[in-house]
Amino acid sequence: MNVFQTRMNTATQALGVLMLFVLIFPTALVNVVLLLLLISYFASGCYAEKWQRMRANPVANASLLLFALFVLGMVYSPVNFVEALDYLNNYRELVLLPIAITVFNQAHWQRRAYYAFLAAIGVAVLASFAMRLGWLPPGPPEQDWVPFKGRIAYGFFLAYAIYLMLHHAAQSETNKQKLLWAGFAAVSSLDLLYLVSGRTGHSVFAALLLLLLAQYRVQAKKHWLVIFLALAIISGTVIATSSAIQSREGDMQTLATKPQDSSIGLRLIFWQTSLRIIADHPLLGAGTGSFAHEYSSHAGEYASLNADNPHNEYLIIAAQLGLLGLLGWLWLLYSQFKLSGQLPPLYSVAAQGLVVAMAVGCLFNSFLRDHGEGHFYAIYAGLLFSTFAPEQKAA
Repeated sequence: MNVFQTRMNTATQALGVLMLFVLIFPTALVNVVLLLLLISYFASGCYAEKWQRMRANPVANASLLLFALFVLGMVYSPVNFVEALDYLNNYRELVLLPIAITVFNQAHWQRRAYYAFLAAIGVAVLASFAMRLGWLPPGPPEQDWVPFKGRIAYGFFLAYAIYLMLHHAAQSETNKQKLLWAGFAAVSSLDLLYLVSGRTGHSVFAALLLLLLAQYRVQAKKHWLVIFLALAIISGTVIATSSAIQSREGDMQTLATKPQDSSIGLRLIFWQTSLRIIADHPLLGAGTGSFAHEYSSHAGEYASLNADNPHNEYLIIAAQLGLLGLLGWLWLLYSQFKLSGQLPPLYSVAAQGLVVAMAVGCLFNSFLRDHGEGHFYAIYAGLLFSTFAPEQKAA
């Protein structure tokens, strides 16, 4: 590596840190930073070494395999090549993830990138409370106190960040550090539960709390009754007093009469239609970019809704790529969770939480193809698994 390539490599890692800071900010800023990162990445050379790192990493292999299935799906898709290629672009995160694995090749840059996301969440939480207090202008209806991103994306990011904060609180060596991290987690939880109305974030948060209990089951076993009572009291209080949670109650009432006017009802319509598509194309699916085309002929009385995705990543992948594609997506998640135990402790718990957060969030959204959530998942997973070192077999 010559002097220019060394400088470009350093610039790439610095931009990687910046990327993880700006990911929760507006899309235009994210795209600018990503473009600069890719320019410096390819200018840094060492392509053979980068490719070798990708090939040695099972997560990178699983991600590229799923992307290859989407490329294959273009061959038999009912839409024209341009439409299929445009839809394939929605899954560029599957290529971005392996690239991110090779972006961070020095421990101090990896650590800076890890904390850059938490720093960005800190800024966002401050902005959210400032909006609530009237110090900053509010957002659009139903997203009054949500800064930078929509409520679904922000709730997802916030829930995952709280999970990381709670881990730091549990693992900190001094009481001062424990209180500091616990305080950050408490303030962020108030933001999520009282100012953010996105149900996805609440669901992800609940799933990550269960994961925390599983990860600390030995310690929790001694105090299970206290923990159970505390969680029951806190949950009941939040449900009874949070306007952010109660604001979605009208959606349930609309579901019974006009499901197409309810977000839950729309999802149920989309999911039922997806299952019909999958039943007609069980093995390989209907092809990349085919969902909107197939929806109109499978949705019955709701064909006029013109959906381009069912708000469920599992179903949209299965509808396009069949059981083979669904297995590819599940394999990507499984490989991450399985290999998380081989990462350094700081990144191990983060990787497990990211898999659970993504797995739950994708039940209600197509996160892999969504810009904010998809880019975050790809780059943060890439950061975490850039620390993976294959175990050496004894001679």
